[in-house]
Amino acid sequence: MSSSAMKLFSPVSIGTMTLRNRIVMAPITTNYGTEDQEPSERLVRYLEERAKGGVGLITAEVCSVDLKHRYQTNSLSLAHDRYIDQHRQLVDVIHRHGAKIQPQITHPGPESMSIWMEDTPGLGPSSICGLGNRPPCRELALEELPAIVEQYAQAARRAQEAGYDGMELHAAHAYMLLASFLTPWRNKRSDEYGGKKPEGRFRFLLEVIRAMKQSTGGNFPLTLRISGYERLKGGRELNETQAMAPIMVEAGVDAFHLTGGYAGDAEAASTICGSEYDFGYNVSEAKALKQVVDVPVMAVGRIHDPKHAEQILQSGGADLVVMGRPLLADPELPLKAQQGRFQEIRRCISCQNCVDTLIVMDMNCAVNARSGRETQYSVGLASSSKKVLVIGGGTAGMEAARVAALRGHRVTLCEQGQRLGGSLTLASTVHSDNEAFLSYLTGEVKRLPISLRLGHKASPAFVRDFAPDAVIVASGMRLEEPKIPGADLPQVLSGSQMRRLLSGDVQPVEQGVPAWMTKLLQLAGDKIQRHITPQRLRQLSKLWMPLGSRVAIIGADLAGIELAEFLAERGREVFLLDEGKRIALDVGLRRRADHMDRLDRLGVIVNTSVTVERITPEGVWIQNQLGGKHRVEVDSVILSGTPVADTRLFEEISPLVPEAYAIGDCTGLGLIAKATTEAMRVACLL
Repeated sequence: MSSSAMKLFSPVSIGTMTLRNRIVMAPITTNYGTEDQEPSERLVRYLEERAKGGVGLITAEVCSVDLKHRYQTNSLSLAHDRYIDQHRQLVDVIHRHGAKIQPQITHPGPESMSIWMEDTPGLGPSSICGLGNRPPCRELALEELPAIVEQYAQAARRAQEAGYDGMELHAAHAYMLLASFLTPWRNKRSDEYGGKKPEGRFRFLLEVIRAMKQSTGGNFPLTLRISGYERLKGGRELNETQAMAPIMVEAGVDAFHLTGGYAGDAEAASTICGSEYDFGYNVSEAKALKQVVDVPVMAVGRIHDPKHAEQILQSGGADLVVMGRPLLADPELPLKAQQGRFQEIRRCISCQNCVDTLIVMDMNCAVNARSGRETQYSVGLASSSKKVLVIGGGTAGMEAARVAALRGHRVTLCEQGQRLGGSLTLASTVHSDNEAFLSYLTGEVKRLPISLRLGHKASPAFVRDFAPDAVIVASGMRLEEPKIPGADLPQVLSGSQMRRLLSGDVQPVEQGVPAWMTKLLQLAGDKIQRHITPQRLRQLSKLWMPLGSRVAIIGADLAGIELAEFLAERGREVFLLDEGKRIALDVGLRRRADHMDRLDRLGVIVNTSVTVERITPEGVWIQNQLGGKHRVEVDSVILSGTPVADTRLFEEISPLVPEAYAIGDCTGLGLIAKATTEAMRVACLL
């Protein structure tokens, strides 16, 4: 099927609102608002980029109905008429690009910041603790509910007056006010707004829906975001949602945004999911809801691929698809898909960087450094075209070359190996989601006017003769191996050796490599390395690796952790040892929680705060904090090593050229996000 014939790009109506296609942007919390809860310039440009990229409908993030109760310090509000003009300006910008836009309207309830910002507790159906270490909220009295219903009604009116095309009402994930009333997990009331039967717990929501529709004349489209199944012991099940859905339609719901899970687990792990969840994991619930209502149903949840989205629509799984993180990664995803440019789409890798950076008040995307920084970085043509040399074909080098080429510079990219990728190749082998980004970067280097020199080591002499206007050094880090007695034993692999092995860069003479592979590498090593891919390496690793059945990995940074998961999935019993107090200090809270859960499920034995004393043929001797010594019996040992900055090449080259920059791991380990951010910053300076 050609992209022009895809159902994904056919119009669809939600009540009186008609969309140009069936792609909806999810209401992602950004904290980009002002301190007075207004849309900021940063937020407007961020959303405008998605409108320009071809999305059908944008759902702006949480807008509170109560001035005293905000969801985040810099979230939005529709709690007063003074906000109408600022929202109208946002709406006008989005409409210029043919997209529709609606706000997500809510009362934060137990999740309100009011306890810290207004010295008043949050509000809820019962006295319950809010998420994120919030203290217990106050139970709402029966006589207070009509006033809150009116707050919702007035917020809806303001949205309509601001020019929004519709509104989304948030009642999902067993948190904030409405969803807290819906879930028996939180609603412990004994009056007519509680109880075991859904009719009581849904009563408040139905009153809000009717009031919002009435305040906007009855024809202003209302989408309800609701969890089909809360995936929570003591929470709501799908049958309740199905039973109440027709009643909600009668009350005024024009479409359902069907999600799942609850926000009360570790950093919302069941609502903003990592790769342990299947793509489209809520689609079956959306399809079930479609059987009982005649209004459009949207599906959300790891729908990253427009071709997958098309399959969902064609199979009757949903009428529209909702994308959040994929539109952070590539705001042009809809436009590229509609034009058949699928290989040019920069895909979300579910790395949770957006969640972890939101926690520290600077939400951004690891694979797209411009996301949320649209006013900071411009990829338009530079004032003059420069001769630019990029040294290093890893993440930072490829991204710098890509952006510099887009800006009109004459770019040459030198990589001393036989293929592009650098450490991203290893990351893509042990964690398959990363391979989509590797494919994107290598594809862009080949598509754009970039002169590529593989197998070419850029020495200072070469740089002097090449005479570039600017040099970007992205030559990677240096790995320091721990000095442990017994590290030279035959069952020990260094971190460098393991990285080469899992990157397809095994040398003809390598410890642990069998004779047949040594001979093959001597005859055709270069050809093998040029054509090997992470996917093929993953397949080959299931057949053979130079490791026994019990493996100790010394070092629990992200590389060590992902390697432990990789080996455990291939049947090894893995022991992860580290002298630090906790694992994965190089990642954020949310991603660390995902990895700890995964290690637990895979049965990886983790010991932190231990010192490795020595390695013997029988295993690894460790000492705990109290001085106790134990032997970990293993067949193989991997020394993960410590990545350290290596700017020697940059220091040699800097005096030889007018402009020189060092980016990526050569300036210190920082994972994909650091590489892409530094690459974007430098390429935009040229």
